[in-house]
Amino acid sequence: MQDSADIVVVGGGCIGVSVAYHLAKRGAGKVLLLERDQFLGQESTGKCAGGIRAQFSTEVNTRLSLLSIKAFENWQQEIGEPLQYWQWGYCFLLTSDELVANFKKSFKMWKRLGMEPEWWSPEEVARRLPYINMEGVQGATFHQRDGFGDPSDITQGFAKAARRHGAVIENNVEVTGIRLDSLGRQVVGVETNRGEVRCGKLVLCTGAWTRKVAAMAGIDVPIEPIRRQIIVTDKFDKIADPFPMTVDLSTTLYFHRESGGVLIGMSDHSESAGFNDSFNEEFGEQMLMTAMERAPVLENAVPKHKWAGLYEVTPDHHPVIDRLGHLDGAYVCAGFSGHGLMHAPAAGIVTAELMLEGKASSVDITALELERFSDPSRLHDEANVI
Repeated sequence: MQDSADIVVVGGGCIGVSVAYHLAKRGAGKVLLLERDQFLGQESTGKCAGGIRAQFSTEVNTRLSLLSIKAFENWQQEIGEPLQYWQWGYCFLLTSDELVANFKKSFKMWKRLGMEPEWWSPEEVARRLPYINMEGVQGATFHQRDGFGDPSDITQGFAKAARRHGAVIENNVEVTGIRLDSLGRQVVGVETNRGEVRCGKLVLCTGAWTRKVAAMAGIDVPIEPIRRQIIVTDKFDKIADPFPMTVDLSTTLYFHRESGGVLIGMSDHSESAGFNDSFNEEFGEQMLMTAMERAPVLENAVPKHKWAGLYEVTPDHHPVIDRLGHLDGAYVCAGFSGHGLMHAPAAGIVTAELMLEGKASSVDITALELERFSDPSRLHDEANVI
């Protein structure tokens, strides 16, 4: 393994490989990505649901999504690698007066940002989604450019493109320390299980583990790991394709087509922070019951695969894309709160801009600064979290 680089990227999930690609593409010098696992994208990236959407409640998240969706739509021209990507849309079922009011505000914002969302009446929901139990449904929003993509294709595509631009990716390398200069202000390298690597710049794309890694440099980044679980059924054709990612925010239930079956997910609000990623069978039964209540046809679906992964959650459900505290040459791009895959292209773009130009220009990311957590008035919670 090389013992020096201009920039070290720590973490080989979808965010890390996107950052490495965009840095290398812009000629940032010797870019070295270090991933502790044997393969890229083994953790949160490889265990996610694959959703890609722009229907968020805050402008910064919506803008990140729109920039990413454009990148996914132009994937072949830009990256030149295979990508399974289905723009079958997202449908958010609205089952309370509060949700209707909140989504009406978001709907205006989406239109202002150039989206073409649709507002469905209950009658339209019943017509478009005949598999839905309409109890309590007051309407829905739909955006056709939303959908879902293959996490492996996205990760491998960015990694291959990064290598073509000269980036080096090393697996089985765990960062064990961050080296600073004698004043404790400038990054000068990282310590790993395979030796020290000197560098002038460092960016942490370490997801749910970011708080632990940043602490090596004495900086607190408030990202907590929260378990999320997924069930995929055996082949199931009782819901006709194409059907959108269907979300019931009142329960956080969501489901979409996956490998001929149906992928089902839901948040467990009793879940406490921690790195446990075993599957909770009791909550899995609750997920299935909730899914069958909202879509009774799923009673005929047979669970085939079950797994759990980690969301990387911040207090306001927005990522941190910023300099790493007071340190010169250190940056962080993490804490996407379950939205990392869908925001990976945009995250790479704005992080490269920040690191090379001193400021992001494609999207205003001042709302994502680390110091916001010391000022409660700066926190603006993302409401559309599942």
